[in-house]
Amino acid sequence: MQQIARIAGVSVTTVSHVLSGNRPVSPRTADRVMAVIRQYDYVPVSAARRLKVGHSSLVGLVVPDLTVSYFAQLAKGVELAVESAGLGLIICSMSLRTPRRHLDLLRDGTMDGLVHLPFAARVDEEIAALAGDYPVVIADEELAGDTGLPTVVADNLQGGRLVGRHLAERGHRRALIVAGPETMLSSAQRVVGIKEHLPQALVLRGDFTAEAGYRLVDEALESGFGFTCVAAGNDEQALGAMRRLRAAGLSVPGDVSVTGFDDVAVADAIGLTTVRQPAHDLGIRAGELLLQQIARFDAGERRAAVSPELLPVAFVERRTTAAARARAAP
Repeated sequence: MQQIARIAGVSVTTVSHVLSGNRPVSPRTADRVMAVIRQYDYVPVSAARRLKVGHSSLVGLVVPDLTVSYFAQLAKGVELAVESAGLGLIICSMSLRTPRRHLDLLRDGTMDGLVHLPFAARVDEEIAALAGDYPVVIADEELAGDTGLPTVVADNLQGGRLVGRHLAERGHRRALIVAGPETMLSSAQRVVGIKEHLPQALVLRGDFTAEAGYRLVDEALESGFGFTCVAAGNDEQALGAMRRLRAAGLSVPGDVSVTGFDDVAVADAIGLTTVRQPAHDLGIRAGELLLQQIARFDAGERRAAVSPELLPVAFVERRTTAAARARAAP
């Protein structure tokens, strides 16, 4: 900064104000300083900045798998929220690496805080243990137990109710619910909501993948259980379910209606009836909560127990649901 100030013919304080934006600088002076910065490829040293201001201006995001478009949308929301406050985002996808490195970056001060999307009990417990000493926010899925951590999730129970009511109103009574893992609260809430309208539904569980949707529908067909609709735990499972139904010679929705959950990009492309989760809004709100947590820690406060925030979902009717047939398939 001293070198830039000397070349630009201004004070070091002026250079600092131009870089931070905390104090007004005349446009002409600011342009002169920025021209020097661009000419010499000046980049602030993050370690020195952290020593001076106590912040790295970086936060982290841990997601299960960035190749899933839903998580990519959520990540974009987090990035938008923190970048509006001048912070950068480091993303860790668990499909690529373990979270240990991210946790170390939080401990050593490289990151000022962390948004975590729960996905595995061991990792979730470790992150929850760190939350008393570092700013941490939970998004998309609630942690097990009463952690009191700032949490933002979609209204999964209401989403399940919307699916169940839609199918029941079209005359469906024998339903197959292809659900996610029982350990995930979001999955359990979706099932509860669906069964409020379809109490006799058969529930089969697997992970949130197309392969699981295919396998669970295959199990139902092999068992001889007659069903007129499949309510899948997410859009990926719905895709796998539809593939297995068509392999069995059953049409969708002529023979069997199918619903998903999430409303990822492919759902619109194939006309899947589903529940739209506000992935982008979840990310933005998670980023906002993290900024609030960082401010609390700066003020010497620690987290206070709070209830999870619920964001509304919306039902999207497309082409994969219709009135129930007189006879169940198979």
